[in-house]
Amino acid sequence: MGKWQIGGIEFSSKEEYKAGCRDLKRIQTLAAGVDLDDHREAAELYQMLRKQPFLFESELGVAFRGFLNDKADGMKHPRGSFPEECLYAGKTAARRKKAALPKKSRTGGKNAKDVMRAQRMKLRERDIGSGEDEEPLKAVPDEGADRAVRGRGKGRILKPLCIVAGALLMLFALYRIFSYDIWSYISERKMEELAACILTPIEPEVSEAHRIADLIASGMYTEEEAVKIAKREQQEKPKESVGEDGILYRYSVLYKRNGEMAGWIQLSGTVINYPVMLTPQDEEYYLKKGFDKKYDINGIPFMDARCSVKEPTTNFLIYGHNMKNGSMFSALLGYEQEAFYEEHPVIRFDTVYERGEYEIVGVFRTQIPYESDGEAYRYYSFIDTKDPEEYNAYIRYVKEQSFYETGVTAEFGTQLLTLSTCDRSVEAGRFVVVARKK
Repeated sequence: MGKWQIGGIEFSSKEEYKAGCRDLKRIQTLAAGVDLDDHREAAELYQMLRKQPFLFESELGVAFRGFLNDKADGMKHPRGSFPEECLYAGKTAARRKKAALPKKSRTGGKNAKDVMRAQRMKLRERDIGSGEDEEPLKAVPDEGADRAVRGRGKGRILKPLCIVAGALLMLFALYRIFSYDIWSYISERKMEELAACILTPIEPEVSEAHRIADLIASGMYTEEEAVKIAKREQQEKPKESVGEDGILYRYSVLYKRNGEMAGWIQLSGTVINYPVMLTPQDEEYYLKKGFDKKYDINGIPFMDARCSVKEPTTNFLIYGHNMKNGSMFSALLGYEQEAFYEEHPVIRFDTVYERGEYEIVGVFRTQIPYESDGEAYRYYSFIDTKDPEEYNAYIRYVKEQSFYETGVTAEFGTQLLTLSTCDRSVEAGRFVVVARKK
């Protein structure tokens, strides 16, 4: 049995185990008022959790969602790994456990006392005798001595078994420690391979400032003439080539490999340089899968299922793990410091149809509210709107919650980008970065 375990689910570190314990409390709170054997109630709870994809922090929460899905389908015995005995706590668990025991087991203490009393009476009659006409007592073997001999025999067997079991546990613990590093290394190599598949235009992109400098250096133009020429060339510059399906040339190879790719996100100077996936039918599909749809401990950033890049929604909401190995969206937490923002004021996010740069509007920390907290503002509910007031209300919320003022705001009609990752400094915490398209 692993060092950190809840039910049959094992955790590779103490931090992940603590996250699992927090998830367990949430699950027990949710299950307390729901009859999970009623497939309709189970379905309602499952749909509610789908709207909060990052309510849980660990594999226990993912397993609970699968358990709910099976219950909603009417399965009496779900197939997943979720330990059903963990659903209830305290007196509720004791009552359910007692109700599940056979009647004899619940009165076993009283029967055991009766048996022991009868055995003592038999021993007393044997030692004292019931009359003068009884035959002399025969020698009785020393049962205590026999038990001691048998105990020594068992000890000789158990000792090597314990040693073997301890060695196996140690090997398993080492495997759990090193397997995380191995999976992280494999995931990193895969991402590097994907980045190498991004195609670059045949003609190198030259900034307007570099073009002006080149024209002046030629000695043929004054600074004023060079500025006019560079601006005219920039306006006449053809847009990046796209295929017949509208996919940008640079992402055409990757899109052919996986048509669920929605775009590519990059934060210069950090490890954030990843594809972004979109699966409307199963939002959390890439929670623990890579671009190749195989198991990946880091998962891959993915869009909220309600978003669209072909007909862009008002807000692109992207989720990513905060991995302890520093990958995925872990680097976003640097934005808590204003100095980090000053070094990284712009995030590049290209959809497979259009390139884009986004300026930071605000950065904040929040917590996922419970369903009963009706008045709490849910940042993840803002995806698409045609109402200017709803748009402005979101921007006001971001500005009020932000750690610092960036001097950047957004007007109705401007495309927004929201990045969300887990924040373990508070229960059910989220770290959020909101930006607008330049």
